[in-house]
Amino acid sequence: MSTQSQQQSIHSSGSDGTARSEFLRNKAIINAINEGMPVAEAARRHGVTRQWAHELKRRWEREGEAGLLPRSRRAHRIANRTDGRLVERLVAIRRELDSKGLDAGPESIAARLEREGLRPPANSTIHRILKDAGLVRPEPRKRPKSSYTRFEAALPNETWQSDFTHWPLADGTDALIVSWLDDHSRFLLYSHAFAAVTMKTIEDSFRRTCSAYGIPASTLTDNGSVYTTRLLSADPGPFERLLALMGVRQKNGKPYHPQTQGKIERWHRTLKQWLTARPLAKDIDALNTQLDEFRHEYNEERPHRALNRRTPREAYEAKGKAGPDPELAAREQARREREEREAAARPARNRPVPIAERKEPARVDVTVPARTHKVDQRGCVTQKGIAGGRRTINVGKENAGRTVELEVVHGIVTVTDTETGEILADQTLDTTRDYQYRKPIPGVNDAPGHM
Repeated sequence: MSTQSQQQSIHSSGSDGTARSEFLRNKAIINAINEGMPVAEAARRHGVTRQWAHELKRRWEREGEAGLLPRSRRAHRIANRTDGRLVERLVAIRRELDSKGLDAGPESIAARLEREGLRPPANSTIHRILKDAGLVRPEPRKRPKSSYTRFEAALPNETWQSDFTHWPLADGTDALIVSWLDDHSRFLLYSHAFAAVTMKTIEDSFRRTCSAYGIPASTLTDNGSVYTTRLLSADPGPFERLLALMGVRQKNGKPYHPQTQGKIERWHRTLKQWLTARPLAKDIDALNTQLDEFRHEYNEERPHRALNRRTPREAYEAKGKAGPDPELAAREQARREREEREAAARPARNRPVPIAERKEPARVDVTVPARTHKVDQRGCVTQKGIAGGRRTINVGKENAGRTVELEVVHGIVTVTDTETGEILADQTLDTTRDYQYRKPIPGVNDAPGHM
């Protein structure tokens, strides 16, 4: 072998000077042996074993200096190498899950292999195979799992998480998907799309879910106004009152901390990944059909990594269910009865009067000079000092923002638009009430006829 070829072989055998140093040491050992030094002595002086010195001597005799070059230490045969057919199946499952918009990580693939009766390799091996196949996108900024604090309800129905998320439709409009998820099992209890979401929507969805799966012990949501009014008012909202009456404890996450509701947030990601792999639904009914299809896939067929590769339904049905707190329901019932008694004892002027029971008020001789007001967004004008109290006159939401003049002459309230002169209200003052029910004026304006 020429000197140039030897140098090229040396450089190709290592990434730095290590290979060259090893070659020079091997050559020094052979030179010493060729000069008559015993093999054992040459090995001792250069810090190698006697067996290795004999091996170098044999390589020198067979190949010359080429036999002194460092050789790869890679094993000739790997006893635990993953079978080629299993590797092909791993890659096929990954591509199949990706095409369906489902989670396709090592855990999900291993669960699928188990359900096919195959013994999956370690998750790290699956990851390496997927990486070698170019199917893994590196995520260097992803937080390590050790940085998360994980919690889970001990029993099904111990806690239900809920939230809603947006999803576009093919016609360019937006739908809102409301979901209820069991915290213990990740079982999807309810998922339905609506054009708009209110507290009544949440209440109806909760009632329907309870009728199918029983009443939970508690709920966990964010602080959206459709779930709670605690950030807006000291008085609980209708949904909060419903939960208390059913004995369900309501829990709310810390504002701006969605990790508390991590399971429902992760469900939204899983759902949107699946929906993205399909054409946009043409309307809400079509979207709900898609949601029903995925609900079956998610609950019945998709093994979950956090559930030891069981499906959510298997985990939900594996244990007995938690239930509501009867003491909480009893306290809420007692509170409601107390409120009803207090409301019945209040003067009639503070209670709304049904339309069928409203009568023309008795006229009183009250006169108040005209004052200018701006109609508020409710369609009302409010003024103090009318018959010793503050009165609110309803002139209709369609008149919100107008500048009007309010006066009372011998017990008749008149509200007039200052720009057009249009009479918006002309009715008898009811001194028994602060709020004056609206009385339409036939032929004067377009006041609705519900009063």
